[in-house]
Amino acid sequence: MAKQAQVEFTAVIKKAEDMDVTYIPVEFDVEKTFGKKRLKVKIWYDKILYRGLLTKYNGEYNLMINKNIREQIGKDAGDKNILIAPLDWGLGHATRCMPLIDLLLQKKANIIIAGNGDSFFLLKDSYPDLKFYELPGYDISYAVAKNASVQTLLQGPKVLKTISKENKVIEEIVATEKIDLIISDNRYGVRNANVKSILICHHIALQAPDAMKFMNPILLKLHLRQIHKFDALWIPDEENETNLSGILSHNILFKIPHAFIGIQSRFANYKQEKSFIDEIDFEMLVVLSGPEPQRTYLETELKKKLQTISSKILLIRGKTETDKTETVNNITVINYLNTNDLFAALQKAKIIICRSGYSTVMDLGVLGKKAIFIPAEGQTEQEYLAKILAEKGFAVECQQHYLEIEKAIKKLETITGFHAYKTSTEKLEIELNKHLI
Repeated sequence: MAKQAQVEFTAVIKKAEDMDVTYIPVEFDVEKTFGKKRLKVKIWYDKILYRGLLTKYNGEYNLMINKNIREQIGKDAGDKNILIAPLDWGLGHATRCMPLIDLLLQKKANIIIAGNGDSFFLLKDSYPDLKFYELPGYDISYAVAKNASVQTLLQGPKVLKTISKENKVIEEIVATEKIDLIISDNRYGVRNANVKSILICHHIALQAPDAMKFMNPILLKLHLRQIHKFDALWIPDEENETNLSGILSHNILFKIPHAFIGIQSRFANYKQEKSFIDEIDFEMLVVLSGPEPQRTYLETELKKKLQTISSKILLIRGKTETDKTETVNNITVINYLNTNDLFAALQKAKIIICRSGYSTVMDLGVLGKKAIFIPAEGQTEQEYLAKILAEKGFAVECQQHYLEIEKAIKKLETITGFHAYKTSTEKLEIELNKHLI
């Protein structure tokens, strides 16, 4: 018996204009492939098997797709193919994309995620049924106590090379998946001239160290040059005085449409399920994340300091390679927590120690918590956020160089913390609908 021809392809479900029929256009030469003009076929729509007839409609070959099949695969005519790609510097760029992903799933969009590193793993773990593509990593290294903005500039040739590689991969994904909309969280090669491309970014006005403040306008100009290659900019913050990012994203002139889409946190309106965290005895929670070697440096130094404290401590390393838990003296160390378990840990902890990364700031703002912020030395964004949020009484700033933890813990008792920001997806949905129509 001759081997039957098999063809695999990606397509968008369409609806006929003159009748209530949905179909998938066949974009290969049917007669050349099968040697027939009309034939019975076995079709797998995603993983759902259907036996039908491959025939012409309005002079073109199409596969009819009935309501029962559409309901089983959870897709319908007009559904958009949307590519989302968060940066891999820590987990925050991925976690703040979760409200967007959830909203798109509610709208029955076909979501494709591209990325790499720990943030890529987190989204794979959280959304196992979605399709994923791996992108080249930027591999930026932030040495301890060196300015991050300046280091990024010095590594500019490597960054630009990665952006170029990234853009070529995106071109292939766009063609393969028939992408209708691209949403990039701080990945500057994730755009396409033929597809509307949106950038999510809060850190627009890059900050030079105090001795080099004269460079701020230059850094902003260089950054805007990359931003303006996109079709629109979404800023995850409030536009008014209750904003969290301050000068990083406000009072800036843009040449493309931009919108403040509100605080974006995976913990907004979150309902906790049962967690193994409930069985762990601890008062203090340490949450680490971010690029190396800064992450490892802080972990090492904190362990030295915290061993002298009587409190029981849970330390989350923010590393997704292995599922590992160990307890040494008063410190229990866990590599990684999913959304539900981290939510449980944050709610249970009496004292929280973490970096002042912006996604962490948004999470704590939504939960109405207070924390000890240890900004990564040289990362002026984190240094700025820790400073202004400490001035508002939302957090306590603790310098990594001195790491005066006990002093910071005492000061934590005197502040009120964040005032539990009320969030909704309303602003995000308004902007999203503009681009989905």
